[in-house]
Amino acid sequence: MSIALIYCIKLLVLPPASLIILALLGLLLHKRKQGFWVALTSLCLLLMLSLPVVVSQWARFWERFPPLEVSQIGLFKARAIVVIGGGAVLHADEYRSLQTVNYRTLLRIRYAAKLARELDLPILVSGGNVMGTEYFSEAQLMADVLEQEFNTPVAWLESKSRNTAENAQFTGRMLREFDINRILLITQAYHMPRAVLEFRKAGFEVLPAPTAFIGGHSEMTVLDFLPSAATLMNSFLLAHEGLGVLWFYFK
Repeated sequence: MSIALIYCIKLLVLPPASLIILALLGLLLHKRKQGFWVALTSLCLLLMLSLPVVVSQWARFWERFPPLEVSQIGLFKARAIVVIGGGAVLHADEYRSLQTVNYRTLLRIRYAAKLARELDLPILVSGGNVMGTEYFSEAQLMADVLEQEFNTPVAWLESKSRNTAENAQFTGRMLREFDINRILLITQAYHMPRAVLEFRKAGFEVLPAPTAFIGGHSEMTVLDFLPSAATLMNSFLLAHEGLGVLWFYFK
C-alpha cells in the first residue's frame, strides 16, 4: 500500500473528516430516527473537539512527559540529540527552494538548536520524503534551517524514514556505527509517548525532551469555551497519536 493512500485513509478515519462524513450520512437518513441521532451525535462530537477546554484536557493525557530539567541531563549523559521531522511545506514561494519545514518541525528544530548550544551535543535530524523524488527530504530541510538560520551544525541526516517507526529504526542503524545508544529525543509533547516507544524498541536509551505542549498550564478564559479551528487541528493530531499507539501494540 502506498504512503499517499495510507495518508488518505488516515484523513478519512480520523476527526474531523470522519465526523463530518457521519453527520452527512445521518442527514441522508433523516427520515429514519437513527439518522437523526447519528447526525446530532456527530455534530456534538465535532463541537466538543473544537473546544480548547476539552482538547487541552485530552492533550494532558498524551503529554505525559514533562519539560526537560537540567538535573536530568547531567545524570543521563546523552551522547547525541535526535530530532524527528514533523512535516514540510512543499510550495513556499518566498523561499528559493520552494520548500521548507512546517511549523511543527520548526518548533522542534528551534528547541534542538537551543539544547545543542547549551549541551554541546551533535544533532541527528530524521525525516524522509514521502511526496516524490522532486522534493527534498525533511531531514535536508531541517538541516538547512538549523545551519543557515540557527547557525547550528548538523552531524547526521537520516533521510529515508517515512514514519516514526522508521525514524527509530534508521536512526539506530546510523548511530550504532558511532557506538551511540543514549540520546536526547526531541519531538512535540503529544508525539513523545509513541516516539519513545519506537526508539526504545530500536535499542536506544532515551531522555525525552518534549516541546510545544498543547495542554498548557494557564488559567482558563472565555476563549477556552469557544470553537477554534486550531483546536480542531490539535484534535486530529491527538487522535492520530491514539491510532499510532494502538498500531504499535497490535502490529
